[in-house]
Amino acid sequence: MTAIKLPRIFREIVFIFCFLTLPTSLLLADAKTDGDKGIAEYRKGNLIEGMRLLEISAEQGYVQAQVTLAYILDQAEQNQEAFHWYQQSANLNHPAGLFGLAGMYAKGEGIDKNSQKAGQLIRQSALLRHIPAMRAYAYALEYGQLGFSQNNSAAAEWYLKAANSGDEVSMRRLKNAYILGQLGMPVDPEQASRWDAKINVGN
Repeated sequence: MTAIKLPRIFREIVFIFCFLTLPTSLLLADAKTDGDKGIAEYRKGNLIEGMRLLEISAEQGYVQAQVTLAYILDQAEQNQEAFHWYQQSANLNHPAGLFGLAGMYAKGEGIDKNSQKAGQLIRQSALLRHIPAMRAYAYALEYGQLGFSQNNSAAAEWYLKAANSGDEVSMRRLKNAYILGQLGMPVDPEQASRWDAKINVGN
């Protein structure tokens, strides 16, 4: 069988495509490697090396490095830089990135304070099953904060989701709600004892 020879222009297009895509995949692999190493170094206390690797990885688009770097900068009150990296990770729909960005909007750090925007981001994160966001969303619904109307039944639903995901704070809230008859639920000592037992198992 005679080999088919592609016209020169097609050969050049194929070459350019391969040249552009191959380095990208390798770059992403390198970004993950650098990011994971950076996280490990930071946890070991090697702050300078950890931050160096995290910055390289974050710049290359590794979302876990972006979130980790944002958190570290947030704790150090480097608000502009923290906001930037939370925003980058939130753009990739990372639940912790969305929740971190919500915190920046809620406190007005690195950006003008916007409670309603914070609420929207918390809800997005909660829908992705991020436990701190589920708890925060439940709290906002219970007290009518962050742009949400007060809704006890919805708050109870989200406390339950967070509790079933292992969140002890939400377990305690449900326990107290059953003791006192709150969140639209009846007084129910049996349910209160059930949640108390789950809390004690975790301790």
